[in-house]
Amino acid sequence: MLGDKVTLSQALIVTVFSMGIVFLALLVISYIIDGFRFIFYKDDKKVDKDPKKAITPEKSVPKETINEEDDEELIAVITAAIAASISRPASEIKVRNIRRIPANTPIWARAGRLKQMN
Repeated sequence: MLGDKVTLSQALIVTVFSMGIVFLALLVISYIIDGFRFIFYKDDKKVDKDPKKAITPEKSVPKETINEEDDEELIAVITAAIAASISRPASEIKVRNIRRIPANTPIWARAGRLKQMN
């Protein structure tokens, strides 16, 4: 069959047959791996149904107790920081509005940013 002269149809037959063997082997390996799940995986069906032990999420109330003295101090600090970064006197800068943006970033991202700033 595979002598000196191989026709296109013979090459296609060998190719299709080889691919079939490969896919059959992959299917067998897949079934073996699924079988491992049934053998080694033990499902914990013991669910604690005691409602007293149920975990209740803690309600976190954000602290919004910022008085005006802190706001003025914050405005002064932000103005000084802007003045320092653009190399202009603080008298030329007017901070008209400061809006707090809620922290939607996870705590690990904020910690990473603080670590990079230090």
